[in-house]
Amino acid sequence: MDNRSDDQLLAIIWNYLAIESPLQHADVIIVDGTKDTNVAHLAAELYSMGFAPHIVVSGGEQSESDMTIADSMAKIIRSYDVPESAITKDPTAKNPTQVISNAQTLLSEKGITPKAILLVDTPYMSRTLHASAEAQWRGDLPTLIDRHETTSLPEYTLRHGRGETIRDVLGNFQRLRSYAKKGYQSEQEIPDEVQVAYDTMIWRGHKSR
Repeated sequence: MDNRSDDQLLAIIWNYLAIESPLQHADVIIVDGTKDTNVAHLAAELYSMGFAPHIVVSGGEQSESDMTIADSMAKIIRSYDVPESAITKDPTAKNPTQVISNAQTLLSEKGITPKAILLVDTPYMSRTLHASAEAQWRGDLPTLIDRHETTSLPEYTLRHGRGETIRDVLGNFQRLRSYAKKGYQSEQEIPDEVQVAYDTMIWRGHKSR
């Protein structure tokens, strides 16, 4: 019997999913389409600090707004005095697979062939976006630099709610293996400790999204 609390188990999964690379310069920033607008603020800050000259934002319709996710992110980024010409919008991507594939197409149309990419996402989605880039990028794979906001699991949970956070984290972890088998993402090595934490959470009745 596992005596660890749900919070302890969830933290193990969160820490596994929340990968991050040392910050370095890139040719473009690709931002995953997510309801968490902090990714747009982070992308704008990275641009303003000179870490990349171009940003691709993704995401389609959202129920609470007439604007697409991509348009909402672009609006936030422009508030940092990032010029419109430095922003490419993809209002059609519905998942990380499409985010990467569409971004490469849009960049190619602009004559941009990046050798290094800053991938920006929420903490628990950063491994997924990285794995999607490894599987979906056509041709030579650029250097992938993973970045997410600096926040702890408790802080994130306070913002988004405990139930929603648990469902999102468990669901994202569950898809790592199934999506790799379908070719959507590269295969990720999953430590036994992380798999046991996930299995225990599911056994306790928690649902994934």
